[in-house]
Amino acid sequence: MLKKSIIAITGTLLILFLMFPHGCKKGQETEEEITPVEIDLFAPVLNEPGPPIVPKSGDFTVAVIPDTQYYTASKNGGTPKIFESQINWIKNNQEKENIVYVIHLGDMAENGDNPAYAHEQWFHAKSMMYKLENPVSIPYGIAVGNHDQYPSQYPVTGTTNYYNKYFGVKHFGGRSYYGGHYDLNNDSHYDLFSAGDNDFIVIYIEYDAFNEDQGSMNNWAYNLLTQYSTRKAIIVSHYLIGNNGSSGTNNGDAGTFRSQGQAIYDRLKYCPNVFMMLCGHVGDNGEGYRNDTFQGNTIHTFLSDYQSRENGGNGLMRLYRFSIEKKLLEVKTLSSVTNECETDGDSQFAVTLFN
Repeated sequence: MLKKSIIAITGTLLILFLMFPHGCKKGQETEEEITPVEIDLFAPVLNEPGPPIVPKSGDFTVAVIPDTQYYTASKNGGTPKIFESQINWIKNNQEKENIVYVIHLGDMAENGDNPAYAHEQWFHAKSMMYKLENPVSIPYGIAVGNHDQYPSQYPVTGTTNYYNKYFGVKHFGGRSYYGGHYDLNNDSHYDLFSAGDNDFIVIYIEYDAFNEDQGSMNNWAYNLLTQYSTRKAIIVSHYLIGNNGSSGTNNGDAGTFRSQGQAIYDRLKYCPNVFMMLCGHVGDNGEGYRNDTFQGNTIHTFLSDYQSRENGGNGLMRLYRFSIEKKLLEVKTLSSVTNECETDGDSQFAVTLFN
């Protein structure tokens, strides 16, 4: 089934945007005024990236940013400054942590293409994520969540015009790590990168609560996993599992698969290169983990979403450290605002890597 194409709208809108901070540190803020800009609403916005980072040998890190909808919408105590602090932390610690790739779990914006809010929210979103591309370029990918769709939860009958304006095929095309996309736009796509003497594929599958296109998207992902069978595979979709049954530990009831997560797992578990799946979407405790073994291959599924916490998340994000020699995948949860880590059992832990 063909998905919606990007709606072409003529004309331009003059938008006056607020000031954004730079160089956020604890209790210290500086601001730079954004000049009013005139934009063609759905013309793709290109950003010329700097030279790509060169990963160091040995252990490496994948940084994961959960739902940022309250930051871009300045809602529930969240602000764009908190989002910027996450990006700045990644940039400032890229070399130290050997961060080779960044994943955004979706719900970048709160109101999708809603004309009353979209211009401001997506301007914040692109202004923050584009910072990863200069002065050097850190590879990154973004999942489409239900709040990035308009109306929410409808991937086929709804639209994702702003997402594709700022993060579409024309934006990522030409990046060395960009692999390609599903159907007519970039809502589902994949990236390729290498680190720690391993090659990886990261496949992003669009949020689809009501099964408008799950079968086709899952088949597309399955075919990619077969085509790139020698690459270790990470699957990213906005809503795969729920919270752990007991907060603060992974030893209680595991986060249960939701309908789309179950469908993705059931289709892709036959591909032995899949070892990791990531999602957000579920606030409250905001952390979940499960592992499932099929025909000797274990897939670890992680949930992280802190939007229900103080200040819309307070800069909480995840680092996944790939310790190749120890054969461990080490999970770390930290706040870019306070620079403090959560150390309870479902926030900081390790699982076996590539088993």
